[in-house]
Amino acid sequence: MFGRGTWAIFGLGKESFESFIKSLYDQTAMLAASQLAASAVTRCTSTDTMGINPFHGPRLDDEHPVGPEHEAALAKYAALEPEERSSLVLPAEILDCAGYGVTEAQFRLHATMPWYGLWAVSNEWKDVSDLASVREQRSYRLLDRPYKFLESTDKKTIDQDTLGTTAAVRKQVPVLLDFNDGLIYIESSNKDLIYQVTVRLRQLGVDVIPVAWTFPGRPNWPAEILNRLYENTQFQTEFQKRADEAARFTKSEIEKHEDRELESIVARFFSMTLLSSGLWLGISGPAQIRLHDASAPISAKGPTTSTTLLNVTNGSKVLSGALTFQEVVSGTSKKGGEFSFRKDLFCMEVSDRINMTEIGAAMIRGFNLSSFRKDVMREIRHTKEVPAIEQFWANWLHEMSNAVRAIEGTFRDILEIDGDQPAGILPMLVASKEEVAQEVAAPSL
Repeated sequence: MFGRGTWAIFGLGKESFESFIKSLYDQTAMLAASQLAASAVTRCTSTDTMGINPFHGPRLDDEHPVGPEHEAALAKYAALEPEERSSLVLPAEILDCAGYGVTEAQFRLHATMPWYGLWAVSNEWKDVSDLASVREQRSYRLLDRPYKFLESTDKKTIDQDTLGTTAAVRKQVPVLLDFNDGLIYIESSNKDLIYQVTVRLRQLGVDVIPVAWTFPGRPNWPAEILNRLYENTQFQTEFQKRADEAARFTKSEIEKHEDRELESIVARFFSMTLLSSGLWLGISGPAQIRLHDASAPISAKGPTTSTTLLNVTNGSKVLSGALTFQEVVSGTSKKGGEFSFRKDLFCMEVSDRINMTEIGAAMIRGFNLSSFRKDVMREIRHTKEVPAIEQFWANWLHEMSNAVRAIEGTFRDILEIDGDQPAGILPMLVASKEEVAQEVAAPSL
């Protein structure tokens, strides 16, 4: 977190707030859901698991582990169904262990806003040894030749005698719950991991709602947004000039603009559009360009390549690209002179992969709050105080929520969608049983 990453967004039923808080105070429920228990199950049963840690303790289970003599009992307890756990009494050494999060205070990010944070930890039981090198070693020692030079019968013998080393492979991602806006943020693009997180959240009483970026009547809206922006780009002459220079000279031979602001624009982007909100929106690579409707997309990493491709034919279109939202900041120097500069606010990628419909997630890929770290460091230098961990998390959630709302509003504006029409991140529509039955029964045309 706190840098460029990919986030999966789900809806959050605000009415599930009380059931979630109730779970946070349930010692047995939180123990069963914890990474402390999940890691014990993985080690004892060699199965994959998912557990959670509070935001302030990414390795809380490592800091306060249960003793080896209690690990089997903890694993057995966590593997039971909730209704079966009530009849099992755990020793105090397990239940009172400090290696798992319990109570609202360990997960709440803000005193007055209903914001919560946690780490979701995936434990995968897998072979962590390099089996190829193990085979090679045995082949050298037993048969005095490399593995690839063995007869098939000898290879089978070596393969059967080669045993790897298995262990729990740990991967964890931050999860943010915003009961004010009704959204969940999971920093991952791994479909299976994201799904496991939603399962765990539902077990804690959270109503997880499948959502998708939706703009009614605009089936190809990602490409439509990119091309509307490109059609209204400013600095078109400067972009084209830089592309022409890149085709004739090396990078070191290209003469930079004296205007640093203009140089920054043509060096990083192939489109820069002024929005009605007063912000600027630039498009950069990686991008995909289609020269005409029947052609396959062409990948373009650099801005000059994109500019060149978009001018090959009259029908060239942008299919995907990275968007950077900027504001122009004005100020006065110590000598009294006025100046202005462009400040990156946040960025994201736009393509037809912006929804993960299989699991009901709206994605913001390549997302970053560009100035977050600089702003925090500036505040630390000014106040001489380092914020608490929950403040880092809460500030990131607050600014990411603002960014998502700005993205929704900007996309609506670009697509000229009426203000009363629902658009943006919306719940996915699921057909009722009656609608499915009617569709199945309908005669084919």
